[in-house]
Amino acid sequence: MLLAITGIGVAVWRLAPTLASVDDLPARFAALRWPWLIFAIVLAVASLVAYGELHRRLLGCVGVGVRGSTVQAVNFVGNAMAQTLPSAGATVGVAYMVAALRGRGVDTAVSLWSTAMAAVLSATVLVVLAPALLFGVGLLAWPAALAVSVLLAAISMVVWKQLRRPAALHWIAHRLVVLGRHLPVIRNQRWVRVEPSPLDEVLGRVARLRPPIRTWPCLIGWALASWVLDYLALAASVTASAGTVPWSAVAVGYLAVQASIGVQLTPAGAGPAETGLLAALAAGGITASAAAIAIVVFRSITWLGLTAVGWIVFAITATGRNMRRRNRPA
Repeated sequence: MLLAITGIGVAVWRLAPTLASVDDLPARFAALRWPWLIFAIVLAVASLVAYGELHRRLLGCVGVGVRGSTVQAVNFVGNAMAQTLPSAGATVGVAYMVAALRGRGVDTAVSLWSTAMAAVLSATVLVVLAPALLFGVGLLAWPAALAVSVLLAAISMVVWKQLRRPAALHWIAHRLVVLGRHLPVIRNQRWVRVEPSPLDEVLGRVARLRPPIRTWPCLIGWALASWVLDYLALAASVTASAGTVPWSAVAVGYLAVQASIGVQLTPAGAGPAETGLLAALAAGGITASAAAIAIVVFRSITWLGLTAVGWIVFAITATGRNMRRRNRPA
């Protein structure tokens, strides 16, 4: 909680002075280019939906058919949890998604594998293609971009192989059980309470699950689409505020935001994300006021807005589940 308050405080500290210096701030927000603002919202929602589709496709790879609406509901709630909680937010989001899919009849091993695989594949795509993005906006020469991408891809493959080893899987199982005992949503479930945990056996089955080779292009395509749409949401937010897009600055700022989110010191990287993005946009020639407004718009959509939607979906699904339980014949 202290980290969350600190992160939000840093974000306010960095943006508030700039926004306070803007003459007639409400008028500046009213003067936003609304078609671009709406476009940014559509792109941000589409980005999260694309990630949910990646998850659904992974389930389909091992013969598990789940309705798209069900996977998307789980996806939006998991994202809300990951973006709300500091430090362990991503782990809590994964734990919820696994439990939610299990509650909908999906095998535990398949639920855990598909959830973890979606996160790992998505992160790998971003890390490997980040140098290509910097090359595309002219910040990195193509030989350097290619060399760094190949190196990062090789490192990712080595890490992935290490994570599939029995000792690594046992460590992951232990950490998940310890975390699960502190989460009201899942702490009473059998795999959390029983010693030894059935999770060890589950992770053994997880290690044997693999997507067919023919599905990899489609899976990578959905992971890439999620990132591209999110990146374009930032560009649209900048356009809505400044009327122009300094692509190199947007690229650097976007990677700074994602790095801040990945470190997980604060919810959704609050504080470092805004600081890095503000510095990048200012260096790209955007006025401080326009940059600050663009950041408020982008983060309000992709962090606060989508998080709020996720918690609303959680409340709706929880209410519906409780009503079905009450109406179930004794």
